Amino acid sequence: MTPRYHCYPGEPERLSQALAGWQWPRSRAELPITWQLGAESLILRELTPADGDALVQAYAELSDRTIYLRFMRAKRRPSAEQVAAFTQFSPEQQCSLLLCDSAGLPVAHAQSIRRVRQSGRAEFSCLIADRYQGRGIGRRLLLALALLARSEGVSEWLADVLAENRPMLQLLHHLGLPLSLVTGRSMVFVRLDLTVLDPWLGASTKGE
Repeated sequence: MTPRYHCYPGEPERLSQALAGWQWPRSRAELPITWQLGAESLILRELTPADGDALVQAYAELSDRTIYLRFMRAKRRPSAEQVAAFTQFSPEQQCSLLLCDSAGLPVAHAQSIRRVRQSGRAEFSCLIADRYQGRGIGRRLLLALALLARSEGVSEWLADVLAENRPMLQLLHHLGLPLSLVTGRSMVFVRLDLTVLDPWLGASTKGE
């Protein structure tokens, strides 16, 4: 299959609407933040090395389909090395956010990992617990992470997404950020421009 290229300009009005009505961080120092989802309070904070067991517990409750769309493989218990890869990292290279319920259990996770030789670029990912999918959490979480990444000098986000992962691709379209897609038979290469977030940060970004 010949790759197809699609470019979608940013939508300032949609982005403004997406950022309205909830608290989002301009820096890591503003975390944790409490979000309301209906009558439920959720806590957005940075992931720490102490979250390993909670992540394993949350992973066990995910459906096979959710695991496949995120990790592109069948569900299996993560090894200690895999858990460590998520929880032990350099803050200069990676930003990882955890959204937890009132009991402190993770319900969503997102991360932005800088490329070693291209520090202005970062690879991103997002995972939402099944019972919270379709409730607007993904858009908030990705925009919060994007603002933090941009505040630290990341100008471009990159990701490989399964072509069948339509919920994720639809979510990316609805962020309002400039979006480029390269579509193949089974994969979609995604590129998002984060520089349009500068007006919401109100200051120059680190590393630029």
